[in-house]
Amino acid sequence: MYEYTIRKAMIKLINYKSLMPLLSILLFMLLTISPIVAETSELKLLIYNAASTSDVIKEIAKEWENSNTSKIRTSSASSSSLAKQIINGAPANIYISASSLWIEELINKKIVLKQSIKPIFENKLVLITHINSTIKNIGIIKNKTTLESLFNENLMNSRISIADPTHVPAGVYTKQALKKLGLWKNLNTKNMAWGGDVRRTLKFVALGNSPLGIVYYTDAIAEKNVKIIGNFSIELHSPIQYWVAAIKRNTTQTTMQFLSFLENNYSKSVYLKHGFTTVKGK
Repeated sequence: MYEYTIRKAMIKLINYKSLMPLLSILLFMLLTISPIVAETSELKLLIYNAASTSDVIKEIAKEWENSNTSKIRTSSASSSSLAKQIINGAPANIYISASSLWIEELINKKIVLKQSIKPIFENKLVLITHINSTIKNIGIIKNKTTLESLFNENLMNSRISIADPTHVPAGVYTKQALKKLGLWKNLNTKNMAWGGDVRRTLKFVALGNSPLGIVYYTDAIAEKNVKIIGNFSIELHSPIQYWVAAIKRNTTQTTMQFLSFLENNYSKSVYLKHGFTTVKGK
């Protein structure tokens, strides 16, 4: 009985010694996991940006990566969809919106850093058609006369493509312009096709599914299969400004550095190249 007890104790000791290396490794991992996570977060940046800024942000991100160790990923969609994802906990570091309304929504929910919020560039609204269309250019759109005639001629059995006016900024601006012109009440679901974001709206016209569309100027000049046939007066809608903000819970030093990068001369040259204009006074 005495020998059995000694033997049992020795086995336990041997098993404990065999576990020591494993326990040491586990302890080391527990002590170092926080610094590793922190370092990883500093080396990555996730930007949620309005669909209409997709090309611009990708180009600026590429230039950033040429001189920085941190890598950038982007996710493009309608400003409203992205804001809702961020509200639900999406791990974005930076949010770029085509409307200040969604920035305000995030402010109200205490999700963004107030001191990081600023307008970075502007856009304008245009009327487009397919590149092979025979519809003539109507120039600056200030009153409803010409546009109403155009709608009557081309929307009898077809739909005009616009972004969803219930939540997509491009659609909201479009509705504002058409209401001010007195044309919104004449349109309905039978002669409107709503896109989930401005890029989808653009595609309806580019593919020939809609004879007319209303999109941002920058999207129109980026698509070879459409042409601009009208420019909406800026007096018809709220200023189309793009706003940037840092997400409070995911803000890092890299986040703030990239926000500054968005305002340097290189970034401004990219905005201008893609058809955006800089905000007055900046």
